[in-house]
Amino acid sequence: MKKTKEILALLLLFAVSSISYGQSKADEIAQKLQNPLSKISALPIQNNFGMNPDNTMSYGLSFQPIHGTSYDKFNIIHRAVIGVNYMPGMDAGPELGKIDGQWGLTDINYSFLFSPKTVKKVAWGIGPSINLPTATNEFLGTGQWSGGLSAVVVYQTGKWTFDGVVRQTWSFAGDNTRIGVNQMVLQPLIAYSLGKGWVVNTFPTIMANWDHEQGQQWTVPVGAGLSKVVFMGKMPVAVGAQYYKYVVRPDLAPTQEFRLMANFIFSK
Repeated sequence: MKKTKEILALLLLFAVSSISYGQSKADEIAQKLQNPLSKISALPIQNNFGMNPDNTMSYGLSFQPIHGTSYDKFNIIHRAVIGVNYMPGMDAGPELGKIDGQWGLTDINYSFLFSPKTVKKVAWGIGPSINLPTATNEFLGTGQWSGGLSAVVVYQTGKWTFDGVVRQTWSFAGDNTRIGVNQMVLQPLIAYSLGKGWVVNTFPTIMANWDHEQGQQWTVPVGAGLSKVVFMGKMPVAVGAQYYKYVVRPDLAPTQEFRLMANFIFSK
């Protein structure tokens, strides 16, 4: 009986220590995921549901693979954005008329960031960015090859993370009948770790199309969400949801968006 109690006590102690270890690992991974310069290999997947002005719904499935490689004095972070979108039928005005519903692949963006290891409180990275005209439909892409620069600044202190990812691209080749690309994409992030793998954050995608008409240039969403790191066997996965309302937008852009996310971490 005494030995049975001792065994049960040891099993309980092991279980508690395992849970505590798992929670501490979840917090560590959750913090890393808020930092776009972390040297990890991961596959974030986003499901974006947009509500349009005419009460129809658009949908975007986005794959955003990340892979970091480490060298003696710097890291290189590879990032890509590959999307499959559905755009419902709509009346696009006198120039375009009635547009039927469209479903297909969007343009692909690829960037890599050079990030030195010698920085202390504020980390940064910079590198080239290119957009490939891979869209399977003219309404889902630009028809242009475009390139430019991508940059990241990150500051982490305690449970807080503040960072920003920005890229600016200009078209240099492609379909001459299509409007050229002169676009900025800005993704500011504010995140706070709640412990046990939970994080509350805001990570809007702000866009500026500089060559569009006045009043049609900016897309600015405001919102936030919640995520948690869980384990599928030994694989960490961050799952979460976010909601954004578009306070500034082009006429045909969604008025609000709901995101469901899963981020599969292969190495950390």
